[in-house]
Amino acid sequence: MYMPRIHATTKDWRTWLQLIALGALAWGISRSVPYVGPGSLDYIAPRAQSLGILFSITVGFLMYKTLNRRVALDEHIALELNKIRRIHHLAQYLMEAHGHLASWFGQIREGIVEYLRSFEERSFSNYEEGGPLFRSITYPIYSLPSLGKDYNAELYDALLLTTNQATEARERIRLSKNDRIGRFSWFVVIIISLVFSGLIIAATPYESLLRDVGAMVIFCLFLVLQLIHEHDRPNQIRDRGLSAKYLDDLQTIETSLPQKES
Repeated sequence: MYMPRIHATTKDWRTWLQLIALGALAWGISRSVPYVGPGSLDYIAPRAQSLGILFSITVGFLMYKTLNRRVALDEHIALELNKIRRIHHLAQYLMEAHGHLASWFGQIREGIVEYLRSFEERSFSNYEEGGPLFRSITYPIYSLPSLGKDYNAELYDALLLTTNQATEARERIRLSKNDRIGRFSWFVVIIISLVFSGLIIAATPYESLLRDVGAMVIFCLFLVLQLIHEHDRPNQIRDRGLSAKYLDDLQTIETSLPQKES
């Protein structure tokens, strides 16, 4: 089964344009902020150090939050797909044990196939739109006792548990997907980085080589912010990779479907 590479930041042309813009911004700061002179360095140094510590703490927190969010999202997707496969297997076992549940199993099977196949045309960024299709899987399961037909209670309890776990995984996916860094947090960290960059250049003598070194230091600061942004923002290539996981799961489900008699 093919598993796509979803770490595709470098394939997005916007990333390279943003890096060029950040490089130009760093160079502009290095050439526009005046040198304060040696007499003011004793005043600037401790304040620049304190601001650097604040910048490191803030950036570290945002990076931790963003990476945890991505890891959690991947784990919740894997859990949902695992539980969907288990729903199919348990429902199939019930049908095989009780032939009169063939129509009931057919509804579940059709719901699973339609839900997974919907990711063929729908981007993962529109994940919430799959709610009605997912409910077409769970509704027949929850309605089995009302059909008035015999069934294995132990298998049905396992099926109910698995269905609840899949439903919970969907909710966790929705929360993880939307738990992005807020605008105010970005505003704060950008202001801190700009002030910190200004202090660095203000303490740098106005010589071409030294200013170029200062520009590279500032660019590295901005590069860290860009890294966080790339991990935090929606990415079309990554979205397609996540959607492909559902299509791979569909392939697994379809190969395990009972073959219809000709």
